[in-house]
Amino acid sequence: MKMGFKHVPAFVHYVPMKRNGKLIRAEADDDSSPGNEDDSDNDSDQSDDSFEQEVVRIQVVPEMQLPRTSHLQRAPTRNQHGASPVRERVTRSTPHPDVGTQPPQPLDPEQEIQAAPFVAPVVADRPIRGPTRGLMVQQLFDKEGKLLVPIPQCFRAPVGKYACKLATQIGVEVRTNLEDLTIRRWKAVDESVKAPMFQRIKDRFNLEGDPIDVEKAVARQFGRRLSDYTHDLYKKYKKLKSTKGVEYARSHPPSGVTHEQWMGLIDKKWSDTKFQNKSTKNIKNRTEMKSKHRCGSKSIPVRVNAMMQTNGNRVPDLKEVYKSTHFNEDTKMWISEESEKNYGKIIEVEAEHAEAGVTPITQEELSIKSLKAKSGYVKGLGMRPSSSLRTTVASAANSQYVSHLESLVQEYQEERQAQQQKIDVLSESNKQMELTTATIMEYLKHQGNGFSEYIENSRST
Repeated sequence: MKMGFKHVPAFVHYVPMKRNGKLIRAEADDDSSPGNEDDSDNDSDQSDDSFEQEVVRIQVVPEMQLPRTSHLQRAPTRNQHGASPVRERVTRSTPHPDVGTQPPQPLDPEQEIQAAPFVAPVVADRPIRGPTRGLMVQQLFDKEGKLLVPIPQCFRAPVGKYACKLATQIGVEVRTNLEDLTIRRWKAVDESVKAPMFQRIKDRFNLEGDPIDVEKAVARQFGRRLSDYTHDLYKKYKKLKSTKGVEYARSHPPSGVTHEQWMGLIDKKWSDTKFQNKSTKNIKNRTEMKSKHRCGSKSIPVRVNAMMQTNGNRVPDLKEVYKSTHFNEDTKMWISEESEKNYGKIIEVEAEHAEAGVTPITQEELSIKSLKAKSGYVKGLGMRPSSSLRTTVASAANSQYVSHLESLVQEYQEERQAQQQKIDVLSESNKQMELTTATIMEYLKHQGNGFSEYIENSRST
């Protein structure tokens, strides 16, 4: 007697496979599922009555969502029958009672393991990084106490191991404790707001240096973090405005920003014509930048200070610092043509002053002569100019203006010399005219005396 099997539901599972060195999920069809190698559906006539096959249909319960920190997620399975787990025995033998009338039999542990759906590890997408909350700084503070951040006079900027942590914590203070985000400059923030924020920074960091330099450096960091934060919010606003409309953008502030702060930024700052014009100009100026750098989160002062710590507190070579911040060692290429030209200029000026009989040049002077000078800042080294170079920096920064003035002075001197020559000629002419006039007057005087005698003689006659 030939009897067919009950329909066995298809079981879809995913198997891990590697393609191009990456772990991917591949859906395996029913023919390749585990346990089907000895399947003999086409030869069922050869099976005897003592053969029995056990089919277990398992409804896959939706799994709990894994935490964001997990890098594995379970492969989804497809269930064709919306029933609870049922153990069904199909036997081609003598008649047997209806399976549906029998209570479900419990599975043995081994059978449960064998009946469990295949689960393949799958690498999930990398979770999106949330806003920094200063947790790492707090952990370091609990472990080590106040974190040392030197602010040397030669840099007047935070350097050292925890300089990045200081900038991070200042950003946290701006995002969490500054209510009015419409303020354009940190100087405009009320002192009653700035003082507690500055004090919380000093409670966690040992800011080592001149008090004036420390205050200015920290204030500069606060201003930059405020500018960065409002700029990021402005980009989010423009994106929402362009994709979902103005009303949606106005009514959906980002996380961490209250509705009042969001509306204040939109109405008081971003909608202002003066702000929009300035933003357009800044975007244009940014696109015209010829020379950039690849410092990342480690600023140039931090890099240079680290080099100075390893070479006896000596200022490192400008060419070495400049190449490390403008040349990509992986691609063996400069990040811009202007960077390559500047590096060539540094090498050229350094070679000129390395010749015999030429006065040696310091790295600060090399920066002034090879790179475009900037008042109060030594480009390429991140340093503040020393007192002996302040005059040099000022003159170099205004070299074009000074040259223009010198050319004007030269022209003025030439014109004055020409005018002086004309004056000398006119003076000589005046002398000649005065002499001629005196001669004529003398002649007339003599002529006048003779005329008087003639009159007297005429009267006497």
